[in-house]
Amino acid sequence: MADGSAYVNHVELVRKARGATMPESFWTDPLMYQGMSDGFLGPRDDIELADDAWGCDFEAEIAVITDDVPMSTKPENATSHIKLLMLVNDVSLRNLIPAELAKGFGFFQSKPASAFSPVAVTPDELGDSWKMARFTGH
Repeated sequence: MADGSAYVNHVELVRKARGATMPESFWTDPLMYQGMSDGFLGPRDDIELADDAWGCDFEAEIAVITDDVPMSTKPENATSHIKLLMLVNDVSLRNLIPAELAKGFGFFQSKPASAFSPVAVTPDELGDSWKMARFTGH
């Protein structure tokens, strides 16, 4: 699973909260990391923590399931590869993130399993709202 941020202002606020500066390139380069792909929580499963001090945070996100997208696909052609859309509860352990990122090697313990919605829809099932979002970037 690749996790990307479409809301750079959210990234900016989270970085500010932990005293980190925002590199200028974050506004122009894709913000992505490889998330867990081998196991997910069920849509209604409890999120179990060994310690509340880890700072469990839930992020409501949209999951986009694609077919094989060829390398160098232009953004205006990428939407034709979207097959399904779902909601995802992306779980973060906020109080573990700063120490992990300080190592310069990425997330491991601070990004436990996430949960997807029990239902997926195809883009055409969203009707005109999908068409508007597709062409306006919203």
